[in-house]
Amino acid sequence: MSQTSAPTTRRVVLYELMSIDGFADDPGEGEWLRDTGTGIGDFLAETISTQDAVLLGRRTYDKWAPYWPTSTVQPFADFINGTPKYVFSSSPLEPAWSHSSHVTGSPASFVADLRNQAGGDIGIHGSLSLARELIAAELVDEMRLIVAPSLAGRGKRLFGDDPDGVLQRFELDTVDRSGGCLLLRYLRIA
Repeated sequence: MSQTSAPTTRRVVLYELMSIDGFADDPGEGEWLRDTGTGIGDFLAETISTQDAVLLGRRTYDKWAPYWPTSTVQPFADFINGTPKYVFSSSPLEPAWSHSSHVTGSPASFVADLRNQAGGDIGIHGSLSLARELIAAELVDEMRLIVAPSLAGRGKRLFGDDPDGVLQRFELDTVDRSGGCLLLRYLRIA
């Protein structure tokens, strides 16, 4: 009699760059993201090495689609151009970008279904509104945060006020340093 192993759930891994005061989006990214050191590239490479799908919001897609197809910034260029991307938007994707799929339904429902399909980790890169929605839905299993030694003072925050939010617990798995940046890895506690 053969044994069938239970299917494993794919993990959703959030990778985000942020300032000390919690801002993670323009304006100011070019100004506050500094003193990164060389370890930040290794942290990114380790993160994407287990991912075979990426979730993107529309604003991130619009910003990245014209840039990454011709970029030589490695290891991310090859990864993001060759990996299936699920883009959440109410309008068609323009410009076209290889391996991109337009998703119009609920991000939480789509990601819950995607987690139950075979595959590697599912990454969220940038896409703060989408990230906040999936965090609120308790679908983020791991957070890999790079905290830059700056107070941005303005921009868009990763963690916003959610009056209906529920307590979620994560444990610090690793902490490292690259230049003046902290490289933090948090895992969800079941």
